[in-house]
Amino acid sequence: MKDTLTKLHYSSKSEIDKCIRLRDELKQLRDAIQDISDKSKLELFFIATRKCKDKIQQYETFLKDNSLQA
Repeated sequence: MKDTLTKLHYSSKSEIDKCIRLRDELKQLRDAIQDISDKSKLELFFIATRKCKDKIQQYETFLKDNSLQA
């Protein structure tokens, strides 16, 4: 029983850490997009926006996968 609880604890901690990391990455991308307001930086804006969309997809997948386990 103790082993099972230990495994669940580490699994939960790992999932929490992943969620926090994804959230922080999204915040960084949001900040980068907000900083790119100069029209001469449209290429950087596109790249940051694309990365943000990819990260949002990862976050949504993470949330979906973990809400099914609860």
